[in-house]
Amino acid sequence: MIRKVQVLVGGIVLLCVSIIGIYWFALGAIVVFLICVLFRSDLSFFVWLRKQSFVLSIVSILGIFIFAISIRVFMLEIFSIPSSSMENTLLVGDKILVSKLNYGPSLPKSPYEIPWISLIWYLSADKTTKIDSAYWDYSRLSGFSSIKRGDVAVFLHPLLGNRDNYFIKRCVAIPGDTLQIIDGVVFANRQAIAISEKAKQPYQMNVTNGPEFRKIIDSLDLETWGNDIWKPNQSVSLNITQLQQKQLLTQKCVESISINIAQNDTMQWIYPNNRKITWNIDNFGPLVIPRKGLTINLTPMNFLVYQQSINILEKSKIEERNGIYFLNGQPITTYSFRKNYYFMMGDNRHNSNDSRYWGFVPEENIVGKAIIILFSNEQDGFRWNRILKLLK
Repeated sequence: MIRKVQVLVGGIVLLCVSIIGIYWFALGAIVVFLICVLFRSDLSFFVWLRKQSFVLSIVSILGIFIFAISIRVFMLEIFSIPSSSMENTLLVGDKILVSKLNYGPSLPKSPYEIPWISLIWYLSADKTTKIDSAYWDYSRLSGFSSIKRGDVAVFLHPLLGNRDNYFIKRCVAIPGDTLQIIDGVVFANRQAIAISEKAKQPYQMNVTNGPEFRKIIDSLDLETWGNDIWKPNQSVSLNITQLQQKQLLTQKCVESISINIAQNDTMQWIYPNNRKITWNIDNFGPLVIPRKGLTINLTPMNFLVYQQSINILEKSKIEERNGIYFLNGQPITTYSFRKNYYFMMGDNRHNSNDSRYWGFVPEENIVGKAIIILFSNEQDGFRWNRILKLLK
């Protein structure tokens, strides 16, 4: 009876998984189920195997090893947050669970991308081996959904080329979107993207009672950014969330609050890192996020905006000579993208190294969706209020 119930429950789960399109997961579950059934069957070989304790131990260890690798490659992985770029959504010391099932797992392009196998491969490699080389072409299995605006995702940095150089940011624009940032407000296809309630932005506030204001920000555990807030009347800069801004605005000692907008700075390199384009982190674009099959006319502006993606991420050679554009040595007037790209930004808007500085993230670099904070531990101690906290 128990076995029949197990088969029924397993069948229902597999049916549900198949309906939502993750056929590879259903197939893998069927294979594991059949192996378990065979192992517990009365077939002579499996009866003999169960009696051989040494052989059984080796098989069990090997099975656990393969299962653990499969979990990390195809389903789930744990990451640690090292920086403040996603405050207050994520804090330094957070340990997060990332789902690869949501967008579908990207298959390894090299043995060095397979957990534990990479160590064996590295030890057996000679000195001429390039560990960042791709052995296999990019391929991604189906997932629950595609990446959406507002998702918090983990990805490999598109330019630095290190297999372990993981970033985590919020997706603000998807392939084909027209992105623009106006006075700190992000627009996708002319629609304003609501900022997360935990995102931090710089505000300027006029304070009429410095000592009283000091007590308030201490109670809210806010950083003062080195402001001398003991003076009676002054202007104070704080990096805070919208909720904190509303709380401070109700205080009698706060006369007014306004958001700080970044000014153009010739010393600051903003994508596409060309002095002819005077964008900054709060006033950026407009530009179209490339999608697979999108064809653009090669104008001086488009060449400046997209040449990095074409040359480095698409691995084609585009150049301009006397107003004429060449792709791999051949004259062209248009270019069609071969990949999908995303635009990522940190929730700590003025303290985040993101797409505003280095450009688009190709789909193949997306690792998975951050879904939950498992726990959080930092120098100040264990944060009990962050255990199993869902991300949104």
